[in-house]
Amino acid sequence: MKTFEEMEGYIREGHHSFLISGGLNGVGEIPYTDALLKKLGFLKRKYDLQYNFHIGFPLNFVHDFRDIADVVSFDFFSDSETMKKIYGIDRDPLQQIEVMRSLGAFSVPHITIGIDCGKITHEYKSIEILSRYFDSIVLNVFIPTFGTTYESCNPPPVDEVTAIFEYAKKLFKVVALGCMQPRGSYRSILQGELEDIVDVIVKPVNKSGDHFRGCCAFLLKQISQGVMKYV
Repeated sequence: MKTFEEMEGYIREGHHSFLISGGLNGVGEIPYTDALLKKLGFLKRKYDLQYNFHIGFPLNFVHDFRDIADVVSFDFFSDSETMKKIYGIDRDPLQQIEVMRSLGAFSVPHITIGIDCGKITHEYKSIEILSRYFDSIVLNVFIPTFGTTYESCNPPPVDEVTAIFEYAKKLFKVVALGCMQPRGSYRSILQGELEDIVDVIVKPVNKSGDHFRGCCAFLLKQISQGVMKYV
């Protein structure tokens, strides 16, 4: 967690885009206060900043983000049982989408492939549902994390992950491999399989070509709106 003083230090160093996030409360929301949003709005106007907001899984319209969020990123589950298993909360998939569309900001859905201990569960259905409402998507890949219930699980097989990306590319204008990817040889192999499929690869192993600094959601917005060509 960074303070506003630390944030202004990053601004002085030349950073002008920020991911605004935090921990979920007991009902699955990130509890942004009016005072916090007011301060962020002040800094945005003063320094011409860009914000990518994570907002968790709100049940209802929480804030009007159109004047402060350049992008809103959200995780999506088409299977409420999988979501309950992972986060301990239950949401109707279409309600999730309606809340995001009500926020007034450009929204980018995220799916973590293999989030249920490396198994493929809701991913294909989630992609199909999201494609009815959005033209860009970020696909991450499950990483076993020490100290969690799934620390001993393995990432999903690369061929299964690749197949999901191929399916997504048939339905979405812009598809990105997001920042969550297993390290080492897995990452190298996966990126090699995806380089001719996806439009954006975050944390590329081969760093030749164009580079974009900032959350990939900002780049997806620019590509979707025709401001920047595909990379």
